[in-house]
Amino acid sequence: MTTPDVRRNWESIRSELPCDYESLAFATKAIKPHYPNVRITEPDDLLRMIFLHVGANLPLRQTVAWMAESGGPKVSAYCLHTRMRAAGAYLSALVARMTTWRSECVAELWDGYSLMLVDATSFSGRVATGTDARIHAVLRLADLGVVQATALGVEHGETLRHFQWSERQLVIGDRAYCNPPGIAWAVDRGADVLVRLNRSALPLLDRRGESFDVLQWVRPLREGQIVERAVRFVVNAEGGPRSIEGRVIATRLPDDKADEARARVRKEQGRDVTAETLEMAAYVVLFTTATLTAERCLEAYRLRWQIELLFKRWKSICGFDGLPNERPDTIRSWLAAKLLLGLIVERMAARADGVNTPPCAA
Repeated sequence: MTTPDVRRNWESIRSELPCDYESLAFATKAIKPHYPNVRITEPDDLLRMIFLHVGANLPLRQTVAWMAESGGPKVSAYCLHTRMRAAGAYLSALVARMTTWRSECVAELWDGYSLMLVDATSFSGRVATGTDARIHAVLRLADLGVVQATALGVEHGETLRHFQWSERQLVIGDRAYCNPPGIAWAVDRGADVLVRLNRSALPLLDRRGESFDVLQWVRPLREGQIVERAVRFVVNAEGGPRSIEGRVIATRLPDDKADEARARVRKEQGRDVTAETLEMAAYVVLFTTATLTAERCLEAYRLRWQIELLFKRWKSICGFDGLPNERPDTIRSWLAAKLLLGLIVERMAARADGVNTPPCAA
């Protein structure tokens, strides 16, 4: 196999990076030039190695070999691994500077809440061909910072209990995270939640303690109408059962969007799909413990979905399919590098189409 020239088109790539990307490498200590026997002394060499390793899903040994054969620094696979782990803050800072929607997600616009996206993605391990692990991650939407990340076997489902939460965080998740133990875990640690309602996993009660029929409640809705209702649910936690209060927020989708939602449900559930499930597909129904208005809750969830679409595109472009190892610090750096590559590709594609992308913040 011919060794590729890792310097090819580097100028085009670096032109998409923030103007202070070099000084930032030293400020975040991704590069420590004054350490004895340091081998990687230039930000360009560090980024080329990381992009080659992460972007091409190459093993560490092959990455350092190709880099050396292309005229780059000669380092060991272990050296690259340690540099990769130490580069997490640097890569995250680059992602933050290239995230154009930062102003939409600052806490000041969301009653002081820091918007946190929780998600899980299936991966294959280093030598596996099928799915054998899931990365469970929390991303801060204001800057796409990878706040927490852990790799678990596929037998571990999505739950908010995989993470640690704190006050003034608004945890935004899909139906998989809508279950009593997970919501109680986040709320007990001071966070609030905003999740797509899963009727079977989260049985709701009204203020009188009677079962709340969500489908009957949303049926009268007109397209675009937004309604909310105070509800609660009972969870068995330490000390016995207790009640957690919140709200359900609902709106009816336009007919074309409702048809698309029903098509997705049919594809996902096949013959098991029920008439009630198809009917519910015409609505967006959220459960939240947050103090935001109903309109702002829907906006936050729409923002989550827009970023989800970006992730789906980047997964196919940047190869989000091979798990490097199971160290949390490595996974955080690896995810940050994938996100950075996605942003660079997005900008390069926009320029090729004649779209002027905004300059990166320094």
